[in-house]
Order: sequence, then C-alpha cells, then structure tokens
Amino acid sequence: MMYQYINQAFKYSRIRITGIILGFLLFNFNVFSQDYYSFKQCVQIGLENNYSIKIAKNDEVIEENNYSLGNAGFLPYIYSAANQTYSITDSRQVLASSPDPVENDNAKSNTLSASVNLNWTIFDGFKMFVEYKKLNELVQIGQLNTRMSVENLIAQIGVEYYNVIQQKKRLETIRYIKNLSKERMKVAEERYRIGQESKLEFQQAKVDFNSDSSQFLKQSENLSGSIIKLNKLLAVNIDKNTSPSDSISINYLLMFNDLLKETQINNTNILLASTNQSITELNLKLVNSSRYPVLSLFGGANLAQSESPTSSTLESNSQGWNYGAALSFTIFDGFNINRQHKNARINIQNAELEYKEIEQEVLSTLALIYNTYQNSLKLVDLERSNLQIARNNFEIATERYRLGNFSGLEMRDVQRAYLDAEDRLLAAQYQAKIAEISLKQISGKVSDYLL
Repeated sequence: MMYQYINQAFKYSRIRITGIILGFLLFNFNVFSQDYYSFKQCVQIGLENNYSIKIAKNDEVIEENNYSLGNAGFLPYIYSAANQTYSITDSRQVLASSPDPVENDNAKSNTLSASVNLNWTIFDGFKMFVEYKKLNELVQIGQLNTRMSVENLIAQIGVEYYNVIQQKKRLETIRYIKNLSKERMKVAEERYRIGQESKLEFQQAKVDFNSDSSQFLKQSENLSGSIIKLNKLLAVNIDKNTSPSDSISINYLLMFNDLLKETQINNTNILLASTNQSITELNLKLVNSSRYPVLSLFGGANLAQSESPTSSTLESNSQGWNYGAALSFTIFDGFNINRQHKNARINIQNAELEYKEIEQEVLSTLALIYNTYQNSLKLVDLERSNLQIARNNFEIATERYRLGNFSGLEMRDVQRAYLDAEDRLLAAQYQAKIAEISLKQISGKVSDYLL
C-alpha cells in the first residue's frame, strides 16, 4: 500500500510538473516572439549592416577614385587667373620743362589682368607610369582589406552564432534537469510525510533543486549575453531575440592537402604581403625615375588693361599668347637619390622577409587548426557515445529511483554525469565547428557559407 501511494504521488507530481512546463512554454511562445535565422541569413544581415564592413567598402571606393590618369600625372594642368585693381591717389609733380607744379587730387586708376595657363609634363623619367601602377596596387590592397574584413566578420558571426546554439542547448538540458530535481523534491516530500524518507533526504532534494534553479538562471543570462553579442555583430537591435534555426552540423570532409593549396593561393594575409612586396619594387622604380630629366610644356593666353590719369600713358590694352618648353635635370642633390635607392632596396628585402614570415605563420596556423579540427571530430564521436551511455544510465536510475531502489544522492550523481556528458558533447561540437570555420577562413573559402 505504501509503495502504491508513493507511486501515485510520483505520477501525480510528474503530471503536475509536465503541465507546468507545457504552460510555461505556451506562455513564452505567445508572449515573446522569436526570429529564427540560419547561419547564412545571419551572415547576409551582418554583411549588409555591419559598420566595419561599410567603412572598409568606403575606403575601397576612395582607392578606386584615386586610381586615375590625372592622379598619376599623365594629364596637363590648366588654370586661370584674373585680377582687377582700383586706386585713388593724390600726386604733385614738378617737371623739368615747367617750374609750375602739376597737382592731381583724387586721381582714379584701375588695372585689369587675366590669363589662362597650361603646364604639362610629358616626360618625367617614367615616373607617371610607375605611379599609375602603384595606384592600381593600392586598389588591390583596398579590395583585400575589404575582403579581410568580410572574412573576419563571417568568422566572428560563426563563433557567436554557434555559441548561441551551444548555450541554448545547454539551457534546455539544465531546464530538463531542474524539472527532474523538482519532481524528485516532490517525491521526497511525499515520502517524508509518510515516513518513508528522512528529513535530511527531503532537505537535500530541496537544496539540489535550488542549485539547479540557480544554474538555470545563470545559464539564461549566458544565453542572453550570447544573443546580444550576435546582434551587435549583425548591427541590429541588441534587444532582438535572435534565435538560430540550425543545429551544430560539422563538415567531416576537409582535407589538409586541399586546404594547404587553397591557403597558398587565396589566403588574404599572404596576398596582402605579396601586394606590399610589389609596391616596394615600384618605389625603387620611382627613385630611379629621379635620375632622368624632366620635360614639360607650358603655354597661356594673357589680357591686360589699365587706365591711369596721372601717368604719361593714360590708357593701355594688351593681349597675346605665350608658349614654350622647359627641361630640367638634377646634376647633384647631395647624394640623396643614391641614399633613397639604397633604402628602397632594403625595403624590398624587408618586404620579401615579411612575406616569408607571414607565409610561415599562416601555414603553421593552418596545421595547428587542422590538428584541432581532427581531434575535435574524434572528441565529438567519443562524447556522443558517452552521452548515449549517460542517457541510458539516467533512464535506468530514474526508474530505480521511482521504485525506491535508488537513493537521492545516487540519483544526483547520475544527473550530474548526464549533464556533464551533454556539456562535453556540446563543447566538442562547438570546438569542431569553430575549427572548421577557421580552416575555411585561413584558406580563403569562408565565403562558401554564403552559397
């Protein structure tokens, strides 16, 4: 009879708890609206809204605007100038031809001058050609910087997106454990009332339930913080309840040799180092162009008019053209060109060394991340098997506890083992996914997530 009473109490408690949980979930569903997004959708939103991406794209447009023939020095420079001058003077003159002075009070005069001029450098030691190539390289750097910003943003979104999934699944597991602890507390209370359990057992069940409730609140805070970080990257309202629609799915097919080839060809840091190396070579050519003469053409149209009642020439008008060519050549500049030439060669050597250093660092990082990726895949398989065992043990322990053949402390240990197994699997899946994203990023293929 006592066993039947306890079993009925257990069933009643389970039904009551299930009803509370369902009511809570329905309430949340009706009150709080959630926006579900796939990883691809989050990346698209982030690329459209993120402020760092917008700044990088604007900088790229600036470099494209600077890439012009005029900025390189190919085109002539035409300018105009005009000047109108008025004056009022008082004068007194004594001429040699007459003893009487000549006086003029408030004599007004004005002068007008205008010109249109042209300067055009037609040869500067090939400097303009080198400058044009350098501007093109700067455009490439602008594009690579934008690409790097995009790749970094996609990786950052991936880190936070799958962290939200991890935190959300952990919250679900803790909620499940908390509800079971509440059910256990109710059963322990009923057993205590009928004398089947000690007060210590009931109090311990209550402590465990409170501990799980506290852990549930902390995990809710962790989940909210992860969502806020994700919304910040997406540049949307941080209070928006953005919820991932994907689970943590992992690509098991990444091969090191394929990644190595892609990294050597497409890695953004390596491409930037290569472009910087090209710029240092162009800087050497700019220095060499200073050794050549500079030939330029000039010309202009001039107009001048003046009126002066105090002058012997009362009125003057002139207009005409002027044109010519100018040739300049630096004979001696204090050995500055030689100094610049030596420094330019050293900069080329430094650029080559930086390229090799960056390449070595990138390839080393690739090997480290791939090693993490492989170990994480093994951990995922291992922890998935462990979780299945822990779940089976948990189900067996729950049934034994229901039958009164399992103590509360033993049940608590099984609960903890189940929660730890779930946490380890989530951590392994998350680590494997982040390693996968990092491998895509370092090999220049992270944009594949947009396909």
